[in-house]
Amino acid sequence: MPRGGGGGFRGGGFSGGGFRGGGFRGGSTSFRMGGSRPSGTPFGRTGATRVTSRAPSGPYRHNYYRPRRRYYGYGYRPWYRHWWYNPWWAGRWYRPWYYSPVYVGGGVTIAIILGLILLPLFGVAMWFPFSNSDVNGTVNYRSTETLYFNEYWYEYEDMKDGSDITYQIQSSPSLISFAIWDQPFESLPTTTKVGSDSDQLDLLTNQYEYVGYYLKPGSTINYDFNASGQVDFFIASGQALYEWNQGGSPSFYIDEYDVLSGTGVYNVLSARDYYVVWYNEGVSTVVVNFTIDYSAVNVIDISGADFFIEGVDSISQNTFSVTRDGTWYFFVYFDPMLSPEETTDITFDVTYDTGITSTDRWIDIQPILIAIIVVVGIVVVVALLARRGQKKLKSKPSSKVAPVKSALKKPIKSETNCIRCGNSIRPDAHFCPSCGGKVEGRNIKEPTIVTPAESKTCSFCHSKLTQDDKYCKWCGTEIEGAKS
Repeated sequence: MPRGGGGGFRGGGFSGGGFRGGGFRGGSTSFRMGGSRPSGTPFGRTGATRVTSRAPSGPYRHNYYRPRRRYYGYGYRPWYRHWWYNPWWAGRWYRPWYYSPVYVGGGVTIAIILGLILLPLFGVAMWFPFSNSDVNGTVNYRSTETLYFNEYWYEYEDMKDGSDITYQIQSSPSLISFAIWDQPFESLPTTTKVGSDSDQLDLLTNQYEYVGYYLKPGSTINYDFNASGQVDFFIASGQALYEWNQGGSPSFYIDEYDVLSGTGVYNVLSARDYYVVWYNEGVSTVVVNFTIDYSAVNVIDISGADFFIEGVDSISQNTFSVTRDGTWYFFVYFDPMLSPEETTDITFDVTYDTGITSTDRWIDIQPILIAIIVVVGIVVVVALLARRGQKKLKSKPSSKVAPVKSALKKPIKSETNCIRCGNSIRPDAHFCPSCGGKVEGRNIKEPTIVTPAESKTCSFCHSKLTQDDKYCKWCGTEIEGAKS
């Protein structure tokens, strides 16, 4: 019974370097039509669930305080705003001490500084300084993720020589490759893979068969075939093959109609899947014998890693011991040359016994913590000195005394006795301490000061005079010529 179309299958292509399938035109398809980077460079990502014996903790709380805004007007600055003092880092003298030093926008900076001091202390108390591993240095990654073709998943940890990595991986539906190495994926070497695929195809009416390869720029496809009857032969991308299968007429890289044989070479210009297709649109079965040689350049050589497994869909639990100190990675790579699918789901469980305990991490971080404490101490001392300077400035009297305006000029008295009761009074007194009478501007009974004629101000109290005044209207001082 003929196939319903589109049923691609693995195996048979270039020692695992290609994939094959076929169907009847107009039927369902299984062509990989997803895009790829022009260079064909694999894309990596990470972020699996990290599991330890206990979750990390620390004082990550921030207390936000919003001060009232004050507007001092143009050209006026408060007394404490001196060039050496900035309240945004030293605080203000009238605020409690815990608002300084380093007061910025509601205590954010001081919260950070306190966090830098308190976090190490909590780490020491809990034997958990700056580490997502447990106290014995064990970290576990487990997750289920979807990988697209030519993509890899990775995780990494710092490890000591002789420490163990325990792993277990499943993939569905595609084959994947797995590697453990102490360098990033980008450092894996590349190689050129060559191979050959030959077979005999029995094509029924309206049936097609294809061989597919994922190739990068610089690769080549050499083909040679003979058919017992006329067939259509073409090399196409996944998108073009899909459009053709749906009845369209797309452009192909190589396109030959109604031929009995063919020989040629196609030079790959961009990274993608290339499908070599034979199609029988005649009324009888056609037998096709073909041979295809390929040269695939810049293929990721995963064998360059310390440990690797290629082209599997399941890896049972096992353990690998690292051979040197350093950062060790594990990679799960969806090699597009091994499977025709667009995506595959991977489930992995990888445990790092790093050999780096919390004590080791604390010892390594000590120099940094000492430097942080020194810097914080300097900031605290400077801020406290700034606050002390503010208080000293506050206690000093102001050097600028504003003049007090008065409608009446106070004369300097020469009398030493009250003009009413005769009691002795002080020269600077304004009222008599005996009778309570106000000290006048002059001795009314015995005038001793006379203002010259035509003066504009009184000689005694310096008040303004008019032209017709004979006596000062404020203190009664006589103006020269008043009695004539």
